[in-house]
Amino acid sequence: MILAAPGSDEEVESEEWQILRKILEMRETTKCDKFVGASTIELIRNKLLSLALNVSNRDIFIQGVPHELDLLIAKNDVKPIENVLYLPPDVLVVFEIKFRGCYGKPSLNNVKEVFDSVKKVNDKIECFYATVSENSRYKYRATYEKLGYECFELLTRETNLERALSMNSIRTTGDWQKLLSRLSAHIKQGV
Repeated sequence: MILAAPGSDEEVESEEWQILRKILEMRETTKCDKFVGASTIELIRNKLLSLALNVSNRDIFIQGVPHELDLLIAKNDVKPIENVLYLPPDVLVVFEIKFRGCYGKPSLNNVKEVFDSVKKVNDKIECFYATVSENSRYKYRATYEKLGYECFELLTRETNLERALSMNSIRTTGDWQKLLSRLSAHIKQGV
């Protein structure tokens, strides 16, 4: 779980593990079903804000899209209408963010429907699916092949989360850095 810093005897916790650890700590404080999802989005939002990106609040909307969106990145200096509504030309990237991945085929279909509706109002908006942890053996695991959109899995495991934690069998995927690289490239093109 802890990665050693190159050329150092000190241990450094990866950003992926920082996010997972914080969510696990926070979920002990409340048993509300929506808390883990909300805190997952908020922690990723804060990581993106630290990169000086124009990151929305969570649970926002794009004009013409009939779905609530987890998070988005807008062009520099764009402010949402009433802090919740963005105009399609002002949006660069939309995120669907999960803690443990999708829950079955209907969940995958819903993500695809949301992303498709975003593309209908502005086909230049990138749609990214990101999950903190996913079971690599899960039949309905979100992938590019299943969604048609880029998917980023920060940590992977081959069993349920609790068992993987107890067995110390969760691994980083490198997708966090891939996500940041794709985000950077797209924002440079769209600004």
